[in-house]
Amino acid sequence: MKRTIPLLLALACLASCDDEQKAKSAAAPTAPAVAPMAAQATAEATVSGGSTICRVYVTERDVAKTQLDAAPTDSVKQRRVSMLDALVKETCN
Repeated sequence: MKRTIPLLLALACLASCDDEQKAKSAAAPTAPAVAPMAAQATAEATVSGGSTICRVYVTERDVAKTQLDAAPTDSVKQRRVSMLDALVKETCN
């Protein structure tokens, strides 16, 4: 009797774990395909043989220009674009 109750509990636990794994594997979602970002493609096309830092600056500049196009009167974004233009000009030449 002392061994029967723990044995039954162990069997019940194993049986419930087995059911859970089958249900999860059948309903596991798959990840959606991720499209490449247009800004990265633009940066690689602009600075194809450049260093990594040049690609980063060009990508950030393109993103900042896109944000500036959405809000042309934002002076902070205008300064950021001009600063990134200067960095690209100085670093990537």
